Amino acid sequence: MGKVFFELRYYLIILIIFIFAFLSLVFFPNFSFVSNSADYEILEVTREKIEVKNSDFALGNDINNSIQIFEIKKNDTLLNLLKQSGLKDSFIKALIKTKGSEKLARIKIGDSLEISKKISGEPKEIFLTSNGFEGVLAKFENNIFTIKRFSRPLEKLERFASVIIENSLYESALNEGLSDSLIMDLVYIFGWDIDFIFDIRPGDKFDVLYEDFYWNGIQVKNSDIKAARFIRGNKVFTAIRYYYADGTKEYFSTRGKNVKKAFLRTPVEFSYISSKYNLNRRHPVLNKIRAHTGVDYAAPKGTPIISTSSGTIAFIGNKGGYGRLIEIKHTKDYSTRYAHLFKYKKGLKIGDKVDQGEIIGYVGKSGLATGYHLHYEFRVNGMHTDPLTVKLPDAEPIIDSEKDKFKRVAIKMINRIDNLYLQIYAINQ
Repeated sequence: MGKVFFELRYYLIILIIFIFAFLSLVFFPNFSFVSNSADYEILEVTREKIEVKNSDFALGNDINNSIQIFEIKKNDTLLNLLKQSGLKDSFIKALIKTKGSEKLARIKIGDSLEISKKISGEPKEIFLTSNGFEGVLAKFENNIFTIKRFSRPLEKLERFASVIIENSLYESALNEGLSDSLIMDLVYIFGWDIDFIFDIRPGDKFDVLYEDFYWNGIQVKNSDIKAARFIRGNKVFTAIRYYYADGTKEYFSTRGKNVKKAFLRTPVEFSYISSKYNLNRRHPVLNKIRAHTGVDYAAPKGTPIISTSSGTIAFIGNKGGYGRLIEIKHTKDYSTRYAHLFKYKKGLKIGDKVDQGEIIGYVGKSGLATGYHLHYEFRVNGMHTDPLTVKLPDAEPIIDSEKDKFKRVAIKMINRIDNLYLQIYAINQ
């Protein structure tokens, strides 16, 4: 009997110890029978690696993460934010010593710094982003930090709209749920062939196939047009999105013709043309007949001036009556001049490459000028040509090596638009 009592007491003690241990884990998850006075002991720190010894890791309980998000404000630094997050100094030092940390340190007001840690306090990821899905990521795995550029995988949703224009394109598109940015993209794509101020009539229509981008259910990027078709009267204009191998995006007609022209018609937003191309014009300052070999666009001081096509800066500086002048060489045949500037784009110099639509300077009245305006010249084979009437060359069509692939993409997109249009038509019947 005594032996049985002893065995029961023995099992009772074991049961009590087990219950105590279980309750300790439930109510005191950070409790350890091992002293935590030195949770993390740095064994080795190099530029790219940190070796860590942590008694808590042996428990294997660090499966949950906590995330802290800091919006960058004035005078914030990466170091201060890491300390505010509670990250241990040993990890901060290792992060700073890691190759690429200088990219993470380039924080700007409005950016977000996301710090993900395990319950143990060990870092998991540190992500610096300006838009929520692209940025610089520091990842801590196998006791090593790695830092690189990173884009979160976004959810793409394909959408389609068929719009009949009633009063204006803008209002009709908004009524169908299209965003401002999508409408502007549509106008830009077809704006080389269609004057959206004077050419559009009620009854004209367009179909647009586009993508929306989401992260965690929130749209984080402007819509991107995959294909569009615009019907103006009896004319049909089509644009198909196509990516080259280097990631360059262009829009082409179904025949592979670039929807863009090689040149924009105007280099500045202006209130009016103050002087047209005129070889017999009387100069307003010199008061004598002098050929006006360009077009003057009146605009307020400091109005941005854009390059009408991609090219190379051939001249930048003062040039007599032109005042501050920029000349851009586009091809062996075409060049443009921008005169009377107030100032140039900062850092611009001879030999620099500029893109179509890139700001190159600002409206002024330097040189022989009576008021603020841009004097714009368009030259073909070195000869002055009227920028308002010259036939602008087309941009490069689809390259020969890509034609077959583009045809397959174009057929797929047109069939997709037709099928979606028929579905809408059938629903509305």
